Amino acid sequence: MISEKKLNKIVKALGETAKELETLGEVALKEKIAHAASSIKQAEEELEANPSYQEIKENLKALTEGMKEVRKRQSAIIHYCLHILEGAGRE
Repeated sequence: MISEKKLNKIVKALGETAKELETLGEVALKEKIAHAASSIKQAEEELEANPSYQEIKENLKALTEGMKEVRKRQSAIIHYCLHILEGAGRE
């Protein structure tokens, strides 16, 4: 179930399309769902096939690799310290 707040955002984003969708029957709504899912998949495939996107994606991966390692190690330290404190009854 969608929260009322999220539903309001969706309706606002859709504008007149929301009113049009409300008039459709079950079969037409299911067709709209299938078409929307297909459009998303097609857009993702086009993006993945774009050489500029691939280059940016690789650059971002290289730039964020160091931060990921820091976060991984420091999180491990935090969790292990908490484990030790819990085991010693020192929370």
